[in-house]
Amino acid sequence: MQRKTIRKAVGAALGCIWAVMVFAQEYQVSGGAKPPLLALDNTLHRIQVWLVCGMEGLTLSHTSASATHRWYRYRTRALDYEPVASTQQGALSTVNHPEEGYGYFVMEGDNPAMAHFIWLIDYSRYPVNFQNLHAAEQADDLCEALRLAGVNDTPPLAYRTPVGDAAVVERYFEISYMTQIWNESLSQFVSALVIDTLRGDPLNASVKPPLSDTEIQLTGDFFARHFGMEKTFSAGQYQAVALSVRADTLLLSNHQTNMSAGENELLAPATIRFTAHANTPVAALHIWQVYRAEEPNSPLVRFPEATMEYTFDRVGEYIVRLEVSDRSGKCVNTENTYRVSITETQMMVPNAFTPEGSPGVNDVFKVAYKSVVRFQGWIFNRWGAELFRWTDPSQGWDGKYRGKYVPAGAYFYVIEYTGTDGKDHRKSGDINVIRSTRLKNNTHTE
Repeated sequence: MQRKTIRKAVGAALGCIWAVMVFAQEYQVSGGAKPPLLALDNTLHRIQVWLVCGMEGLTLSHTSASATHRWYRYRTRALDYEPVASTQQGALSTVNHPEEGYGYFVMEGDNPAMAHFIWLIDYSRYPVNFQNLHAAEQADDLCEALRLAGVNDTPPLAYRTPVGDAAVVERYFEISYMTQIWNESLSQFVSALVIDTLRGDPLNASVKPPLSDTEIQLTGDFFARHFGMEKTFSAGQYQAVALSVRADTLLLSNHQTNMSAGENELLAPATIRFTAHANTPVAALHIWQVYRAEEPNSPLVRFPEATMEYTFDRVGEYIVRLEVSDRSGKCVNTENTYRVSITETQMMVPNAFTPEGSPGVNDVFKVAYKSVVRFQGWIFNRWGAELFRWTDPSQGWDGKYRGKYVPAGAYFYVIEYTGTDGKDHRKSGDINVIRSTRLKNNTHTE
């Protein structure tokens, strides 16, 4: 079975810029055990949040057109700022050993409203940690979604905006598991590895449920990946319950040219093969049911297999429903329903034909019919002798008896058939054999 990988990324939404260069070409952050990471660019409040790995050797730098600029910081809001010592070399100024938990900025003049800000967080102090991670088995939507449960002991990456609002930097995690996907070219489900991105708290998120029994792993966060501190947590082995079901139909009846079927008409007897495809072994029970449209609660047949062949031989509207259940009985799929319309029976009998006259044109005595369930016909001469018998309404009499064409004249037919109304019908009458005078050879004399 083929195996594919499905990776769902949240590109720009990550808000992570894998660089150490800076904000509005003003600030630089360097130092720490690993290169600093720009984790959030909050343009609304003109503040960037940088993650660093340890505060050792950390510096903040600023390049300004003014040599009189000064550094400041705030803990709660920018209006409550305090000055910060810095060293200057012309237009470049540097803050050595900045502290975590402050918003830093350079102010040219005395109005912080026009400044841009940087907030530092020592990521090494806020490691990712989960306890008792597992798939939530009591969720109301377990047939449509996978949710994780457990204890999230991961501390928040908190900061303050310049106006004093408390905020956090959202973390991003990867969840991975095996599933099954439908392969159109193979017309079957194949194995696939899903790698999806969860934003924020993974215990408050959901993803598409696995369609296979699988181990579920949570990896992250993405910031930890940058610093080489990434962790993987196992949610254990998960027994899948969600279902994915596809179905197809195949008309097995052999409709002939002398069937007077209109466009979109389905003629009896119509044998249709209904086939269900699902993510086995999760999908354990398949039930096909056929109803008359006017009696949707009284099935005509209940077939407990993935494939059903059913012959529709009565006029009317039918509903065919597929119900698939998982092995635990927690999930049921009823998305596949078909409507079948069977037309009324018609039987039209010609009164003349010209055997051997114009090959392919009215040279065989055939009925024109629609929705005939059972058929039998006879041809007799004027003395009552049987000349021909047939049971397939798509066939007919070529005007021969014992290998030779019968003479022109009147013959008698009897046709008995069963219609889609469930009743037996009978037709009889004369059929005229018309032959050219030049075609008298190879003619049977009665």
